[in-house]
Amino acid sequence: MKASLAVRTSCWCAEHPSAVIALWLVFVAAAELPGFAGGARPGDGSLSDPDVAANWWPVVAAPIAVVVSAPFSRLLLLVSALFISIVTATSAAMLDAVSESAAMSPLAGNAALLVVITVAVQHMLFALCRSREAVASGNDASRAARIVASTAGSAALVSGGALAGSLTAVALVAAPALAPLATAVLVVVLVATVASLSLLPALNDRVLASARPLPPLPSALKVGHLPRFVRPAAIAAGVLTLGTAAVYGSVRVFSPACAGCRPLAADLDVCGVTTMLVVLGLATLAAYRRPVVAAATFLLNGVAVLAGLGMLALLVDPLPGWAPMVLVVALLVPANHLQIHLLHRLRSETLAGMSRRNTVAHTCRRAWSASGGALLVTVVMWLVWGLTERGDVREFALATTLVLVVDTTIVRLLLLPRLAVLGGRTSWWRPVR
Repeated sequence: MKASLAVRTSCWCAEHPSAVIALWLVFVAAAELPGFAGGARPGDGSLSDPDVAANWWPVVAAPIAVVVSAPFSRLLLLVSALFISIVTATSAAMLDAVSESAAMSPLAGNAALLVVITVAVQHMLFALCRSREAVASGNDASRAARIVASTAGSAALVSGGALAGSLTAVALVAAPALAPLATAVLVVVLVATVASLSLLPALNDRVLASARPLPPLPSALKVGHLPRFVRPAAIAAGVLTLGTAAVYGSVRVFSPACAGCRPLAADLDVCGVTTMLVVLGLATLAAYRRPVVAAATFLLNGVAVLAGLGMLALLVDPLPGWAPMVLVVALLVPANHLQIHLLHRLRSETLAGMSRRNTVAHTCRRAWSASGGALLVTVVMWLVWGLTERGDVREFALATTLVLVVDTTIVRLLLLPRLAVLGGRTSWWRPVR
């Protein structure tokens, strides 16, 4: 089968790493030097806005969190720091350019930068784990780069395309107040997707071509080592927690639920949220040709949104009017990247002939090193933002941290694999060879 354009692009970038890295550095320098020289317009959401420029701490904090999440070498630390810095700087420059036509608040700029750092770390960890697996299987650097491009690169392209389509639809059909936030996140998602298909393969090639071997993956706890009652108890507790939060969120969305409260629907753009959920489900259907997966995507995203809103309303009182929509965008963007990564693994291992139970266990075990590291980085980012802010923003950031933890562990790693394997390998789409 002929390789897709994304795979061919990633392989070319892996074969010419010096040129690709140099082009990205030149672009970042050309975009940022005017701002450091004082020529940038100090508009809302731009790098020169003090409220946004003060939050450059994630560029330093993210690599540190990545190092804690996996046994990285010095070379991998340098690669992670360089990749996150370039993606963040490029996103900030693009936001500054877009802010000339779309009035972005500092809050939208901060939220978008947090989202792009989270997504960039996800791309980097997913690609790194696939590289380790490819190298451990006896492949050379060239073959490993092709394997990473056809797996992690394809997942990045599918996820980025789905999010770009949904955010574009939200910007067009949602309320005018939501358009700047959707536009800001759309810009950073596109930057992260392009960087994952070009810059990341080039940096990854430097790691694979290094004379020093990659550090081993941390040993995973096998399911068989746990007592039999642990898994059913964890599933029951997770479903109960998620269901309770979703019911409370539904009550808060459509009714006050208390004497001094107002319905969240007054601050929530229902049309924009519904459009985003529907487009994500349709994009999943177009990518995997499987109605069960598309329905599971729509259902789980909807339940996650309701549960997140319920937890947010419970933890933040009074709830500011901007918080519900920012939470929805900040929740669905990283969650969709993790979900596509899991679906790619589930599909490949199901088509390889694994049973349903083994597919779920193997996928979750192999994906945990990447998804757990990405979750740790996400928690660090939002916690640090919450601790450096004050008032409503601090409460919102800390509550969002808990919402993202619940979504990753319960919705994506617990419920999604079990719904996606229904029907077995006969219902997965096979590419024509």
